[in-house]
Amino acid sequence: MFGSTTIDVGIGLIFVYLMLSLVCTAANEALASAFAWRADTLHDGIHNLVDGDDKAGVWTRKFYEHPLVRSLYRGAQKPSYIPSRTFALAVLDLVLPRSAGAKPATAAEMRAAIAASPAPDGLKSVLLLLVDEAERSSDTGRILRQNGVLDIQKLDTLIEQVYQHIEGWFNTSMERVSGWYKRRVHVWTIGVALVLTGLLNIDSVQIANHLSRDPALRSAIVAQAEVAAKQPQPASGDEPRLQTPIQELKSVGIPLGWPDVDGPQHDRWGYLLKILGLLLTAGAASLGAPFWFDVLNKFMSIRSAGKAPEETPKSPKQIPLPEAPGHVDAPIAGKG
Repeated sequence: MFGSTTIDVGIGLIFVYLMLSLVCTAANEALASAFAWRADTLHDGIHNLVDGDDKAGVWTRKFYEHPLVRSLYRGAQKPSYIPSRTFALAVLDLVLPRSAGAKPATAAEMRAAIAASPAPDGLKSVLLLLVDEAERSSDTGRILRQNGVLDIQKLDTLIEQVYQHIEGWFNTSMERVSGWYKRRVHVWTIGVALVLTGLLNIDSVQIANHLSRDPALRSAIVAQAEVAAKQPQPASGDEPRLQTPIQELKSVGIPLGWPDVDGPQHDRWGYLLKILGLLLTAGAASLGAPFWFDVLNKFMSIRSAGKAPEETPKSPKQIPLPEAPGHVDAPIAGKG
């Protein structure tokens, strides 16, 4: 009922944006791997936690030279993910080294050892605060256990509470680092989309004109869009290939490449329309493939006059985006 020309043209444009978004995702993943963006961003985040504003980064180097962290290296490449427990163990071992004698067992001994450490003042201030919080948590747990309310072994020791509080500090801080990484990736996504759009001449205005005039092209691209909408959600770690989405566009007859047979007229407005069409495509592609999977599903539902009442609405399709540093599955820092 809703399979009008306008809806089909919209589905065709959405399919083009989806395919180009997949190419941008693959290109970004390749760039992130080649230039070690995750590892570099994580390094910047660790530097911010350990050394603060000290650009020399002496303690950051010590942290990355710690055996627990060195075991995460791949050859000479710094890790792109550090478990929060590993961070806690390494930091506390640096500030309270084993060579200094017996490890402090009480909160007072820990505070004294931290204050005497040559660690940066900012790091010491945070650790002293976390020891205070850990002491309160440990005391509360002990009282609750004495009253028969709790029986949690990990609350038995102060050091375990300290580790947990350092892990919490690390995880919270890594959320900000995730924001740094996402902004960096988004900037590169826009750049990649602009380059691909210009190189391939993927002009939204031109494509819309072709779709509105050519019923066969509309039918072909809607059929491809239906297949794409029914695809299962890609498994974690699956990466779209650079060439496949472009080949799919070419296979249905979408006009791509130069010279442009329907190029702009040799006047000011013709060239402005061409630039507008290219910018629309690049801007749309920069929104990301998950966004266009969602929109495509909605348009396909409209075209088929909506879902049956008993049908459960499908979740939006998603593809794996470049993972932020510090975590494997979620947006940021992993649990140790």
